[in-house]
Amino acid sequence: MNMEVCLLSVLRCAWALRGFAIAVSVAAFGFTLAGCSYFFVRGVEGSYLATGTPVLGKVTARNESEQTGGSIEIGSAEKQQCKGRYRVSQVKTNFWKLETGERIYRGKIYCLDGRVGAFELISKDKGKTGSITGEINGEAFQLDVYESKSRGCRMDECWGLKWTYDKQRDNIRTYYRLATEHEPGSTDLWLLY
Repeated sequence: MNMEVCLLSVLRCAWALRGFAIAVSVAAFGFTLAGCSYFFVRGVEGSYLATGTPVLGKVTARNESEQTGGSIEIGSAEKQQCKGRYRVSQVKTNFWKLETGERIYRGKIYCLDGRVGAFELISKDKGKTGSITGEINGEAFQLDVYESKSRGCRMDECWGLKWTYDKQRDNIRTYYRLATEHEPGSTDLWLLY
């Protein structure tokens, strides 16, 4: 009988604390989500400003925190020509020092033909959309970041790319060589892979 009374008391206590337990669980889940990594792929399209030559590609975020940045790959519709990486450079805040959502990312870009450049991405939604401006060997380009019209689509075809990856290993070596020549000792070259 005492065991039944004890068990009944425990159940009443648990029932009374159910709201608290749910609140604690939701808060713990929220903290877990806030610190987790995220992944997205978006398309980019635009052109070299002087010639009007079209540029297509994609940006990929594979980050341990939303502050980090991601990588960019651009080229023609038929082949990848350049690859780079970017990081958050500035987070805009309002009068009360709260984030407005707008961020400026800056990065370096390397091309398979040996050209090197830099670019800036301005985005109001943590890099998922926005505008990229930059130069490669003094040639200015401008791109817009956009989401695929097909929900959840991450394949090259989503962005109008017909890239083949026959020489991927050689391309990685070229990108890595260019990056180490221009940024010796950099610790974030993994984004070029």
